This record gives sequence, structure tokens and C-alpha cells, in this order.
Amino acid sequence: MNERNALSSPDIRFLAERLSKWTSKYPGRHMYDVFLHTIWELTGLDTLITLIGQIQIAGKYFEEGEDEGVPPSKIITPASPLGQFVRRCQLEFTRLQFADSQALWDAIEAFRAPTYHEWAVKNPDATAEREEMRRYNSVPVVVDRSSKLSDALTSFSAGAVDVDTLLNFSVHQLQKMGTRVPPEVKSRLETWIGDQVESGTKSLHYFMNFFEHWRSGQYTMALESLHRYFDYSLTAKNPGENLRVYYQYALLHLSVLHADFECWEESVDAMNESIATARENQDTSCLNYALSWLLYLRHAHPNKSTSSFNTISGIGGGEHDEVTFLKQKAREGKHWMLLSSTLLEEAKLEMYTAGSTYRSQEHILKAQYLNNQHDLRSLSPAATMFHGASLDRVGSAHLGRCMYELVQTVHLAHCPLNDNVRAVCRLALTQAQTGSYSRASKMLDELAPSLRGVLKLDQRVKLFAMILQLKRQLHRDNLDAAIYYMDQLRPARSSADPEFAFELDQLEVQLLVQQGLFEKALDKVSKHIAALKLRGTDIAQRLQFLLLKAKIFAAGGQAPKGFSIALRATSTAERLLLVPVLLEGLTVLTHILLGLSEFEMAQNIMEAALPHALESNDNMLIAKMFVTIGEACVGYAGHRCEAGSAEQTRYMRRAQDLIERGRIAYQKVEDLNGMLDCLLMKEKIAIWDGDEQTASSAEEMYMQLLTDSKKQEE
Repeated sequence: MNERNALSSPDIRFLAERLSKWTSKYPGRHMYDVFLHTIWELTGLDTLITLIGQIQIAGKYFEEGEDEGVPPSKIITPASPLGQFVRRCQLEFTRLQFADSQALWDAIEAFRAPTYHEWAVKNPDATAEREEMRRYNSVPVVVDRSSKLSDALTSFSAGAVDVDTLLNFSVHQLQKMGTRVPPEVKSRLETWIGDQVESGTKSLHYFMNFFEHWRSGQYTMALESLHRYFDYSLTAKNPGENLRVYYQYALLHLSVLHADFECWEESVDAMNESIATARENQDTSCLNYALSWLLYLRHAHPNKSTSSFNTISGIGGGEHDEVTFLKQKAREGKHWMLLSSTLLEEAKLEMYTAGSTYRSQEHILKAQYLNNQHDLRSLSPAATMFHGASLDRVGSAHLGRCMYELVQTVHLAHCPLNDNVRAVCRLALTQAQTGSYSRASKMLDELAPSLRGVLKLDQRVKLFAMILQLKRQLHRDNLDAAIYYMDQLRPARSSADPEFAFELDQLEVQLLVQQGLFEKALDKVSKHIAALKLRGTDIAQRLQFLLLKAKIFAAGGQAPKGFSIALRATSTAERLLLVPVLLEGLTVLTHILLGLSEFEMAQNIMEAALPHALESNDNMLIAKMFVTIGEACVGYAGHRCEAGSAEQTRYMRRAQDLIERGRIAYQKVEDLNGMLDCLLMKEKIAIWDGDEQTASSAEEMYMQLLTDSKKQEE
């Protein structure tokens, strides 16, 4: 590859080193000497045109040479690779405009200028003729090579084939990676495209602009560029071709554009027309992709898509039948990319609709194997992240984090920008759960330069950063700052990713609870639960809202009302192996059991669940469990142990140690109310035990926390 690049260099010495090793039919001269003689025979642009014109009879010339004893292996036929290259050079030269032809001649002069003295020594007669010509015409023979080469390079104009190749590569990168063209590359491409007159090149130029405007959030400009792309594509095709073949792909891009800008009805209408056109033209590739896109749209935004799948695909049945239909068509047509994405949709369907978690992971592993087998590198990051999400749901948070890190290391070179943003956001969320808010913010800040002006992804990163700040302010009990962030986030709820919208809904309810607006919080939770049931979304989200409803009852002093709700949600989470939801539900249940004086049962439940919580690295959950076990120990010591007995003292001291560990976990996530409650309980236990030093230390820390929180609010 390096040698190939060297031979195409504007410096002639690389070619000289190679040609000097070959002998020629002229005695005492190498091929390099013959090459110099040939290029210095060109005296102007007219001689260059004559030379290019003679290339047309190259095939006939060698055919005549066959009778003169030329070996057949030395004959250059028109169909040979070298013959095709020669004919292509002649064709491209005839297409050049006059200014481009003059620029080509200037480049040839700059290329051969350093060899003038070397050529003059070996060709004195030709040199004398040039000197005579210079005296009569007052034209310098040797031109300053540095200036000529600089002019040639700066005025370089690419050929139509080169521009077409570069545009195809740029469009491929825009489609696959979801990025934007760098400004320096875009300016150079526009300069080259301006010199082209072919409709095909103009078509690709507008197609590239379509993706550029799309990523930058310019909806109307993207629509205009897409229409221009289709118009130029029609003029570039042969008159006898069926132009409707290209219409379906334009509709396909139009539908995806509408969906990205949340024009759901327009998106479905365009996709329906694309499916009808693809079915008419028997284009199974476009048809299956369009059906897969509709299935994805309904799963990702169930409350937005109003189209019925069976009215479009021509099949009936449930969602599993639709997935089976797409898998069958993908296997028949060997569309491995479609099969891989359909397997992920099937895994999502199993995961979200009370199916088997292990079956879901099986589908994910099949998709990953398919990606490796057929080198589907752009799909590997999505499958890896989905695998990490499934591991999070079964409680293997550390393995899930490793999967997200794989996207940033192994798959980064071929990772679409959208998947890269999702992976970084999930890694930032894991850091925030451990209390490393600064590190999470740093990860998001480092991601910003790589977005390159992609508006939607930039908004997603900023939205997620504000969600992390909202969580932090809620932990700090800084309600004014939390209300400010919530007001900033509310307008983005309708256009946000479904996962972000769910997180935002939870934080809004939590804010209402901390404000003491229990009735309003309960009303919002009930509305969300009803909406989730109608949409048929992720069952884990419904269980989370059920647990949130039980928490509201507990916070409002009506814990027994939430017992049946929490028990039902926890049992469902246990059946579906939703470990994070299960642990949260057990914490809510034990809190209710403490209110019912079931201290031993609460202690046993929490001690069994604590090891799994420690693996999750969720310090908020860990703190709640430590404190709950400590409260259970205090209750057991007060109700089940004899006053003043050694057993009572042991339980109280164990409770003090557990509450202190809970305070440390609360401190990591900066939860003010949790730390204050722990210090208050620790002080009371120390007073009961007669430890005045520990009691005074806890009181001092309590007052210091209050002082620091007031300073932060100011």
C-alpha cells in the first residue's frame, strides 16, 4: 500500500527509483531514460491532446505487432485490466473542460520540471532546439517547480469517477455511522462537485446534503434536498429503466426522516406507500426492511404508531407471528442484517412482555453470532448494549457495565454515533448510581466534541446531563434547584427517548413526594400506570410505578394500603427475574413490615437481599437496606429482648454499626435526608447506650450538614 501511494505521488523521484531498475530495448538506456524522453517530447497542450488521441489505436497497433513476433502475453487487449485503464484515461480526458485540460498540462510541467537537467545531459540536440525556441518565443524552459507544483495542487480538480467514489463513501458513512461530514472534507467536496456536470454526481451531492440537514435538525432543508436527490436521480437514469424502482427508496428515507422529527402520521403514510411500491416491484429487500421499521416504530413508540401491522404486511396474528414472518423472509433472502435486527426485536419482545429472560438472552446471543459470522460490524454495538441491558435486569450490573465499555473500546471504530451516545449515557448512569456525579458529567462532556453538530444527539446528551443534575439536587434536598431543572426538562418530555421519559416521570413523582404533595403524586402515578397498560410497554416500568405508589402510601402514613401493591409487584419481578425491581420491592415491603412490628421477618428478608444489592453498585439501594436492617435490629431489641440483657445490647450495637454503614452509603450519593436520619438514629442509640462522646459527635455532624445545605441553597 505504501509503494502504491508512493507511485501516485506528485514527486517524480519515487517513479525514477522503480523505472531505473528495468532495462529497455535501447542499448545503454533504462526504462527511466525512455520515460524522460517521452514526457519531454511534449511541447505543449496540443502535443498532449495528440498523444491522448493516439491511445484509441493502441489495440490495433499491438494486433499488427503479433505478426512481427510479439509474444501473445505482451499484447494489451482492450478487455484486459491495463487496456481498460488506458481506454478510461482517454475517455476521461475527452470529458475535461478547457480549464481542466490546462490545469492538467500545468501539473505535467510541474511533475517533470525537476528532471530537466538530467534529460538535457542525455539529449543535447533536443535541448538545443528548446533553447532556440526559448530565444524566439521568450518562454522560459525551466519553470520554478515549487511554484508550479503549488499551483497544480491548489487548483487540483478531481475527475467525475473520483468525485462519485468519494460521495458514495461519504453517504455510506453518513448512513452507517450517523455522523456529519467534517467541514474541511465538505468544502473540498463542494469545490470538486461544482466542476461536475453529470446528473449522477449532483444526485449524490443532494443525497449527502439530505443527511447533513437531517443531522443538523433542518427539517425543511432535508425535505428539499431529498426531493432534489430524487429529481436528479431520475435524470441520471436511462430512459428505458423503470423509474418507480428508485421511488420506493426515496419514500423509505422520507419515512425515517418524518419519524426522527416526530411526524408519526406522515412517517407511517410514507412507509405504507413505500411498502406498496416495493411489493409492486417485487423488491423483497426494501419490503422486508420497511416492515421491520414499522415493527420497530411500534415497539419503540407504542403510543405514537396508529398503523396496524397486519393491514400492511398481509399477515394476521400477534407480535410473535410478525417477528416470525420477518425472520422467515430474512432467511429466504439471506438478508443477514435484517435477520440480526429482527432477532433483537424478538429479544425485546420477550423481555418487555412478561416473557422468558433466558429466552431473550438466547436471541441476543444469536444476533451477536450472526454479526460476527457475516461481519455486520455496525450492528454489533447495538447487540452488545442490549446484552448489557439484559444482564442489568437479571442483577449482573458489573457484567452489564463491561458490555457498555466494550462499545467504547472494541466496537468504537465501527460504532454508529447513536449507539455510542447510548453507551456513554448508560455508563454515566452507573457512575451516578455509585455517587460519582463529577465523573459522570465528565464522560458526557468528553462525548460532546464527537457529536459534530448532530442536533438530536446533542440534545439527548444535554437532556441526560440535566436528568443527572436533577437526581443530584433531589438527593441534596435542594428543592428550588430541582424545580428549576424539572421546568427545563418538561418541554422535552414529548420528544425525549422513551427511557429518558420514564426516568423523568419517576423523578417528577419523587419531587412531588419531597414537596409533601402526596395526593398529586399519587394521581400522576395512577395516570402513568393506566397509560403504560394501554401502550403495552416494558413490564418493568409498570412494576416500578407500582412500587412508587406503595412508597407514596408509606410516606403519607398509610403503609398498610401499599402492602398488597408492593407484594404483587415484587412477586411478579421475582417470577420474571427482574432483580433490580425485586430488590426495590423487597425494600418497600420490609419498610411496611417495620410499621407492622414484624421486625424479625424484615431483618431476614433484607439480610437475604443485601448481597445482591451490593453487586448492583446502587449506593442508594444499599443505604436503604443497611438502615432498614438497623431499624429491624432496634425494633427486635426493644420488643423481643429483655431490658438490659446482653442480647439487647448486642442488637443495639449491631444496629448502630449498620446505620453508620448506611450513612456512609448515603454520603456517597449526597442524600441529605438519609444522612440526617442516620445521624439522628445514631445519636439516640448512643444516648441509650450511655456513649456521650458518640452522641455529641453525631449531633455535631447533624448541625454541620444542615449548615452546609443552607449554604449550598444560597
